[in-house]
Formats: sequence, structure tokens, C-alpha cells
Amino acid sequence: MLWAWERPEHLESIDPATTGVAFLARTIRLAADGSFVVVPRRQPLAVPPGTHLVAVVRIESAARPAVLAKLPAARALAGAIAVVARAGIAGVQVDFDARRSERDLYREVLRALRETLPPATGLSMTALASWALGDAWLDDLPVDEAVPMLFRMGADADVVRRRLAAGGDFAAARARRSIGLALDEARPVVPPGRRIYLFSARPWSAGRAAAALAEVRRWNGSAGHACASSS
Repeated sequence: MLWAWERPEHLESIDPATTGVAFLARTIRLAADGSFVVVPRRQPLAVPPGTHLVAVVRIESAARPAVLAKLPAARALAGAIAVVARAGIAGVQVDFDARRSERDLYREVLRALRETLPPATGLSMTALASWALGDAWLDDLPVDEAVPMLFRMGADADVVRRRLAAGGDFAAARARRSIGLALDEARPVVPPGRRIYLFSARPWSAGRAAAALAEVRRWNGSAGHACASSS
């Protein structure tokens, strides 16, 4: 999968038989006073007909524990996310770097979202690598996949890389289905059989996408499903 963030993205050259696109559809900003603002995508996205599309909703929070009680009900947030599940969208992905104090809210949002989305619509979430290593809170979330982001990992980078290099894997079962990588960072050892999400810090071009996907196939040993998103 190719991640496509908030910028013009022209991905007409991809092969929809092997490559999908996870695109930023909207951003929800939680304010310190408990309100939230929805910012829709404003940039064009061009893909070939039949492309597997995942609509990504990014949640950004300025809230602190003292104001969490003022935040809107989980169903209100879930409703603001669910509207991206329009015709032609195969799945919804939530991107929220929730603090520990926000996990209860996040769990309830995901539960309400799963109840709201059509049964055939997939539900995905991004996950900090530290969540997937040994944090049990992922295990009871109603998502089809939690995508460990193996880039911009900060203090956890060495621990994660050593564990994967030694043949280890993520503790959470939902984090063993997909993985997120960035083109501008060295790739860690990746367990086989994962759906690969690719992030590019620069806009995707036909040449950049083709080179990245060819590299994935070389080290993954297969031409399996790839998905793209640019943050």
C-alpha cells in the first residue's frame, strides 16, 4: 500500500492488481477545551480505476488528562470518521498516536466506528512500534489490522530493530499482518508475509513508486499485495 498524505498525488501509473493507496481523507483535531474540528482533504489524488483505496483519518490531540472528560462522546468522533467510507472505499484507517490517558477514549471510538461502518468495510489503525512489542491493549481492539510504523520510532528504534533482527515478532496478533516503512529510512528486518505500507516524505512520482515497489518485491520474495500512503 502507498500512503498518500495532504499534497497533490498522481499515482495513475500504479498497477491496481498489486498496489493500493491509503490516502489522508481528513484530519480531526481535538482541542484543549474538549471540542474538535474536522479538516477535509483539499489536495487532488489521482489513481487508476479499480485501485484498492483505504481512507485514512488522522486524529491530532491537544488535550491533556484534565480535559479528557470534556471530549466529545466516542460516537460523535466515530461519526466524523465514518463519513469517509463512501462508495469505492475498501477500508478506513485511523492514525492516532494516543497517549495512555487517551486510550480509553480511543478504544471506545474504534468500537463505535466498527458498529457504524458497513460490515464489508475493513477497519485498520496505525500503531507505534512500542505498542506492538508487548502492550496488551491492542489485543481487544475491534480492528482488522494494527500497522506497526517502523520509522520515526525515536527512543524505541534500537529495541525494535534488535528484536526483529533476532527473529522476534510483535506480541499483538493484530500487529503481525501489516507493517509500515519509510523510503528515507533504513529498512529493519521484516517478518515475511506482511502487507507493506510505504511512506514517502516527498510526493510520489511514477519512477519513485515503481522503484520502491520493485525493491519491496526483491526483499519480500513475492509480488504480493502492496499499499501506498504518503504522509
